Amino acid sequence: MKLVSLLPSATEIVCELGLSSSLVGISHECDYPENIAHLPHLTASSINTQGKSRAIHQSVEDLLKNTLSVYDLDLELLKTLQPDTIITQDICDVCAIPFAEVEKGCQQVLDNDVSIISLKPHRLNDIWQDMAKVAKSLGRMQDFAKFESSLHQRMQHIQKKIQSSGAPKKSVLTIEWMDPVMIGGMWVPEMIDIVGGEYLFAEPGQHARTVSAQQLREINPDVVVIKPCGFKLEQTVRELDTLRKTIPWESWQVTQSDRVFLVDGNAYFNRPGPRILDSLEILAHCAHPALFPEFAKTYQNAFIRLTPDLKLPHPA
Repeated sequence: MKLVSLLPSATEIVCELGLSSSLVGISHECDYPENIAHLPHLTASSINTQGKSRAIHQSVEDLLKNTLSVYDLDLELLKTLQPDTIITQDICDVCAIPFAEVEKGCQQVLDNDVSIISLKPHRLNDIWQDMAKVAKSLGRMQDFAKFESSLHQRMQHIQKKIQSSGAPKKSVLTIEWMDPVMIGGMWVPEMIDIVGGEYLFAEPGQHARTVSAQQLREINPDVVVIKPCGFKLEQTVRELDTLRKTIPWESWQVTQSDRVFLVDGNAYFNRPGPRILDSLEILAHCAHPALFPEFAKTYQNAFIRLTPDLKLPHPA
């Protein structure tokens, strides 16, 4: 079996199912787990993803306006690899190479018998169903069953602990992009609901919503989780000044507490695969630090809790 994965979440799904050795090619964004780092990259970005969030947003807007792809697909490499199965997505042209482009590329350089598995998650259950679809297609349903058992145990642990504690509901704002400010949608509102929170602005299954400074002034969140899509933690840290300018912190009482979190948005929350479970545990800690102190240790390199004056905490 020769597999190609064109998005990070699919790569993580394949590895979770015990098929990392079957991967022959991945996308340029696939960076987990570490044992796939040596594999050739079939995609490349058309924009500078290391720039400021406003510049990245404008570059993406310009490309899409001119009906150009944000990503390039290496057809020569695809022809050389000759995969049996390609896993891609059909949900967001900004998140990964579009399905139509993958399909066209396969028609140009591959035999007709190549299998294309397209993932399209909008809600939390869609993620698990996509994993089951991949497992069934690749003959790994036993591995998926093990994951599913762990999934239920970990989710129930969070829900039962919150329910038994009697902890009050907290309003949770998750920021998907910093300039312009976008609010996390899709499966994130359901995650907030699971950890006993009340989500703001976004709706389950809907794409990220852009909001104005005035709209933000009209709310008063108890918890703020900043997890820019595709940004590693250090890249978000470099844009702390952007956050201070685009968000009306002076209107929110959360600035008087320490309930503002920066999270690695590249690895967590925005990848609809196995680590959404890890993201749920991070969110549980953000909403209820006293109830889930163990998650702070488990994911200590995944998030930063800002001080009340919105600065980085002093090193321990």
